[in-house]
Amino acid sequence: MSLEKAIFSTLSELDGTIGMYFEDIVTGKKICINSEIEFSAASTIKIPLVLLLLTQAKAGLIDLEEQIEIDKANRIGGSGVIKEISSSYKPTIMDLAKLAIILSDNIATNQLVDIVGGVKKVTEFCKSIGMDSTKFQRKMMDFESLKLGKDNVTTPRDMGRLLKMLAEDDNRLSGVSSKMIDIMKAQQLNQKLPNLIPALEPDDPNIYSDVVEEGSVVVAHKTGELWRAQHDVGIFILPGGHKYILALYTSDLSSDSKGVEVIAKLSKIVYDSMVK
Repeated sequence: MSLEKAIFSTLSELDGTIGMYFEDIVTGKKICINSEIEFSAASTIKIPLVLLLLTQAKAGLIDLEEQIEIDKANRIGGSGVIKEISSSYKPTIMDLAKLAIILSDNIATNQLVDIVGGVKKVTEFCKSIGMDSTKFQRKMMDFESLKLGKDNVTTPRDMGRLLKMLAEDDNRLSGVSSKMIDIMKAQQLNQKLPNLIPALEPDDPNIYSDVVEEGSVVVAHKTGELWRAQHDVGIFILPGGHKYILALYTSDLSSDSKGVEVIAKLSKIVYDSMVK
């Protein structure tokens, strides 16, 4: 069965909408399904946010080692660990960046939004690197803005292209790509894209090696989820340095667990095809 047929066969199991962007970085082969449909970005929007932060730091505008006192207004609920830690805890800005990606910490994310200059700055950054359909319009857990129609949105194509820029160390992200990828390699929420493939665990030191051993794969990724929506986007690094991109977005799911399951299955189908 061809890769395309295997993908569509698995998609038939899903009750909902899915968007997919796949690209083999070496051969240029692409598979795009609803790749230009706008999805609520959920926590995948944290990737361009942290990229903007790293870009500003490279330009000397931000000191990543500066310790920050978290504003009370940013102490919200949802995903993350800062809400469980003493309010006297003063993380560095780099700590916040890692927490926003690795544990999808919403408090860290909202503090970073303030540090980079607000949500509009993130949208402007997205436009500057070609993510024309991506908008950062509200902080995490800001349901009042959501009621007014202000959501954080993107498309599988936008996110896929961003991941490709990272994987190829595009000039627009020069000097920050490797740092961003290393943060994404440490992802702790691994029940989707890496779940059914032999991905190295985030605590395995070999995950940061330039050499990927046969029979394994390194996945640098970021998840996102909302009610009846499950996402995961990542860069896959195979032995020999062969890389591919996979960005999966869903909406209107009848079951979140089924969305998680189908994302993991699709990832395995693509992986199995790539290693052949």
